[in-house]
Amino acid sequence: MINYFRMKKAEWKIKATLFGTIVGIIDNQEEILNLFQKMFIALKDVPTEDLQKELVAKLTEIIHAENKDKTE
Repeated sequence: MINYFRMKKAEWKIKATLFGTIVGIIDNQEEILNLFQKMFIALKDVPTEDLQKELVAKLTEIIHAENKDKTE
């Protein structure tokens, strides 16, 4: 019986963590969509051969700009 309660406690802890993560993702959905929109706008004219290099470069630029805005 004690093991059952321990199992249920662990189950509730896992569910709380999982649901908390899902809620966090849903709350940040607008920020994620904005990031994807900025990435699309920045990379829409890039040739496919250079796409990987440009993707990394533009992503770092966008993240750096957002972090700079948040600290100011």
